[in-house]
Amino acid sequence: MAVLTGEELREAAASAALTGDALKEAEDAFTDAFNQNRSVLAGFSKCENAMDLACVRDGFHLGMARELELESYKPVEKHIVQDVSVAAAAAAGVDMFPVSVAAARRAPGWKAMVAEVMRMARVVGSDLEGIWKGLAVGRLEWLAATSATHQLKTTLRSELEKDAEKGGGEIQEGDITDAKMVWMYALATQLPPCKEVAKDWESAARIVTPSQPLEGYTEELWDPRRPEWAALDLAVQAAAERAGTSLDEAWVL
Repeated sequence: MAVLTGEELREAAASAALTGDALKEAEDAFTDAFNQNRSVLAGFSKCENAMDLACVRDGFHLGMARELELESYKPVEKHIVQDVSVAAAAAAGVDMFPVSVAAARRAPGWKAMVAEVMRMARVVGSDLEGIWKGLAVGRLEWLAATSATHQLKTTLRSELEKDAEKGGGEIQEGDITDAKMVWMYALATQLPPCKEVAKDWESAARIVTPSQPLEGYTEELWDPRRPEWAALDLAVQAAAERAGTSLDEAWVL
């Protein structure tokens, strides 16, 4: 029989104590706090690295503690108000969010506050850790894939512009689709959830060197109506959505 830690025993006691109306009230309060901080959580879609993501995560924890009116939030709030860097940032008119989060992290009660937020999440059955992990992993995987394929995308777009200049100055929709297919396949080879469908497309389009999809390119084989492409298309679009973006948005960056 597993031995529970002191923390686990306290959580079990809290969960047992909250039943009926009390549990419903706690769940509603947590849901309201979460909804109030959705805009903060949505900031993950603008993050460019792990440090940016950590800032959004911690800003979300801070916002949750504030909305839940946790006792552990009060000393953290006091520290933020008294932090000279926050006052300086306010005077300079710069973005207060990262400065406030950094100040909060320096507060003596920061870890206790975060622990209380996570403890309350578990009591009401909310998997905050899992939710955040899904957002962070999806974003980091997308950033790595788009970085690895940026040069290819730049080359493809440049060729489209050159062809358009030769043909009257207008890029044809069909040519854009063809170029995007090559780029999307390249993305799929880099995205862990998409690698299997990328292999299926390699076979269908007879791609010899995955890292060089234009090598031996045969236009007839790159037909978006093929079932292998439909699977890859959906997988890459899903990866973009997990990262908080879209293929159209990423294509023009």
